Amino acid sequence: MELKSYFNNVLKGVVGAFAVTVLLTAIFSLMISFIEFSPAVFSGVFVVITSLGLIFGTIVAAKLHGEKGWLVGLAVGVLFYIALYATGVLFGAEPTLGVYDLIKFSLCVLVGTLSGMLGINLGKE
Repeated sequence: MELKSYFNNVLKGVVGAFAVTVLLTAIFSLMISFIEFSPAVFSGVFVVITSLGLIFGTIVAAKLHGEKGWLVGLAVGVLFYIALYATGVLFGAEPTLGVYDLIKFSLCVLVGTLSGMLGINLGKE
């Protein structure tokens, strides 16, 4: 039962992270239709959007699971990156793994792990 609960909470975290990322991306898409941004800004904005989504999803998953936040965060980070990569390939991105992808994966793992630790400790007296 423990393992099933763990995977259910991780899955809820990944879905939450993905939903927040899609929502923030849609909001940014609306903004760029009214406000002109420099192309150099896009990469930074998407890193921030991805990080915020991942932080939200990982905190939710860690709070639901209630223990081992770093492990929950690690799993959410890895699965979230896989979901982002698969979505990108599905919508026409090149299915290659380069240095940029390795950096993105490493950031997802790091942000997920740290957010999992944060999620466990949020709200504790």
